[in-house]
Amino acid sequence: AILMFGVIVPPVLLTYHLRSTCGAVTKSDASDMELALDWLRLLLRPWALLQRLAATEAGCELYVHHPAMYVNLVYFIVVDVGFYMIYVLQSSTWLIDPHWQLIPMSIAAFWYSHPDAALKTDGGSRHPRAQLALALLFLWASRLLHNYFRREGWNFGLGEDWRYADMRGAHGAAWWLTQFFAVSLAQHGMLVGLTLPLQAAMAAEGSALNGLDVVAFLICLGGICTGCVADNQLRRYMLTKDRPLILETGLWRYSRHPNHFGEQSWWIGLLLFGVAAKGQWWPICFGVLFNHPLDTFVTLPLIEQRMLRGPERAQLVPGAHVADRAVAAAQRQPEEGRLTIGAPAQ
Repeated sequence: AILMFGVIVPPVLLTYHLRSTCGAVTKSDASDMELALDWLRLLLRPWALLQRLAATEAGCELYVHHPAMYVNLVYFIVVDVGFYMIYVLQSSTWLIDPHWQLIPMSIAAFWYSHPDAALKTDGGSRHPRAQLALALLFLWASRLLHNYFRREGWNFGLGEDWRYADMRGAHGAAWWLTQFFAVSLAQHGMLVGLTLPLQAAMAAEGSALNGLDVVAFLICLGGICTGCVADNQLRRYMLTKDRPLILETGLWRYSRHPNHFGEQSWWIGLLLFGVAAKGQWWPICFGVLFNHPLDTFVTLPLIEQRMLRGPERAQLVPGAHVADRAVAAAQRQPEEGRLTIGAPAQ
C-alpha cells in the first residue's frame, strides 16, 4: 500500500511546487516542436530531466504554457521509467493494475487545478463541465478500484495480469528489457491518450454546457453502471459453489463481454465532453482510436482463448466468435481483461 500510493507523491509535490511558485510566465519564442525536441534530448537522462522540471523558469514555462507536454514528461519519468525499475526489482508488473484508475484520477486533478481551468471572471472557480467531468471520473475510478481490491482479496501486489505473466514465460531472459516496451511504453499511449479529452473538458474557455454534454453524461454514467452490474454478476457467479460452465444470465445473457462494453462506453463519453467544450475531435480522440480497436480485436480474442481452453466449455459454445453469450472460467482467475491490451486484468 505504501508503494502503491507513495509513487504518486513525487509528481504531486513537483506540480504543487510549480503551481505555487509560477506566476506570470513569459512564453519563449521557441516553437512547440523545438521545445519538444529540446526536452526529448533529456529523456535518456531522467534525473537531469527531473532537475530541469524543478527549475523555476524552465519548469514554469512547461507547466503553464505546455501542460500536455508536462504531463507526458512527468509520466515518462514516474511511470515509464520508475515503474519499470520496480517491475524488474519485484519480478512483477502488479503495480500498473491499480494505477489504471489512480493515474487517470491524478491527471484529472492536474487539469482541474491548472491555471487554464480557472475562470477569470468568477474568482478562479471551475467551469461546470470541469466539475461534472471530475466527479464522473472519480466515480468511475473508485468503482473500479473497489472491484480490483475485492477481486484481489483486499491484498496488495499478490496478483499480476495474466497476459504479462504469459509474456514473462514466452520472452524468457529477454523479459527484463521487453517489458519496458510491452508494459511501460504501451501504457503511456493508452492512459495519457484516453485522458486527453480532460484538458479540453476542464478548460475555462470551453463553450457553455450544451446538448452534447448531456449525451456525454448519459454515456459515461451508462458505461459506469453497465460495468458495475456486469462485474457484480460475474463475481456472484464465481462465488457460486456449483456454478454452471456458462454464465448466461443478466447482462451476460446478451454479451460475452458486457464489462468491456461498459468501459469502452465510458471512455467514449469522456471524449464527448472534450468535443462539447472545444468542438474538435483531434487530437483528443487519439486514446479511443488507439485503445478500442486493440481491446476489440486483440484483448477480447485473447480472453476468449483463455476462457475456452477447457474442451468442456468450448463444446458448449460453438462458434465462439459468433455466439452472443458469455463464457466464464470454471476456476478463479482474473476473469475479464480491462479496456486495452496493455491494461491490467479486472
